[in-house]
Parts: sequence; C-alpha cells; structure tokens
Amino acid sequence: MTSQKRRQFWVDPPLQLQMVATILLLVTASIFLVTYSVFHGLAEASQASHQVFHSLDWVWETIRGPIIISSLIAMVASALVAMIWSHRYAGPLRVLSAAMSRIGNGNLSVPVRIRNLDTHQDLVGDFAQAQERLRERLGADLRGLQSGAERLKAALPGIDDKNEAHHAAQVLLKEIDAVASRYQL
Repeated sequence: MTSQKRRQFWVDPPLQLQMVATILLLVTASIFLVTYSVFHGLAEASQASHQVFHSLDWVWETIRGPIIISSLIAMVASALVAMIWSHRYAGPLRVLSAAMSRIGNGNLSVPVRIRNLDTHQDLVGDFAQAQERLRERLGADLRGLQSGAERLKAALPGIDDKNEAHHAAQVLLKEIDAVASRYQL
C-alpha cells in the first residue's frame, strides 16, 4: 500500500499565504497591544507612586489589569478572524455537500454557487460543470426514453390487447414513466 500523503506543501499558495499573513498580522498586533499595555501601565503606575524601585507584587498588581484587557481583546479578535476564515473555508464545502445530496436524490435543477470571496472556487466550478454535463447527458437520455415510449404507445393499438406483448408493453411504458419522473432537470 502506498502512502496517500500530499507531496506538495503549497497546495493553494494564494489562499495559504493569505491565511498565514492574516494570522501573523493578528499575532503581531496582539504582541504589540500586550507590550504597549504593560509598559504604559507600568510607566503610569511608577509616576503615580514616585518610587524608583518596586516589588514584584506591586509590578504584578500594576500590570495584571492591562494584560487581562489586552489579552481579552486579542482573543476576541482571534476568534472573529477564525470565524470569518472558517465561514469562507467551510461554507463552500457545505454548499457542495448539499448539492451532492440533491444530486443523489435526482435533483439536478439547482445550480451550485458560492460567493466570489469564498475559497474552493475551482472545486465548486468543476463541480458545477460536472453537474451541467450530467444534466445535459441525462436530459438527452430521458428524451430518448420518452421518444421510445411514444413510439411504443403508437404501436400499442396494433397489438391485440389480449396478447402478452400488449401487457409487456404497458408495463414497460409504466417503468419508463417511473424512471423519467425520478429526475428534476
């Protein structure tokens, strides 16, 4: 059995670079926010106390508030960015999943669309093309079935209704109608 690992690290370089840049920017902004908050808090507290040297308890007490506030801001910002990215990334996959379910039920009438800013544009485009080709092929096959059914209906009056062929033709017509009614094109 051969390994199924992906051999190429940069699968979708523009998307991957955009995600990495966004996360790096967010982390850098968070570090600057925390650093600024700590130094600003210490400077203000030191000026207010008029002391040159401070105990570690005093320093901890002084910087605890700014660290907690800046950390909460960084966490909220990270959660928002993660939510936006996951929506842009997972949304198209949910759209494809719903489309596959519809196709599995014989409904080819609903085209697959996602927003221009969402990821997986190529995958969704390929899926939409495959769906359209399947709809065209199935439509042609159904038209052929219906044409054959019409010819069979036209030939039915010429067959004696007590004949076994007449009964078989009627069963075949019902089966053709059942097959044709399974699909929505």
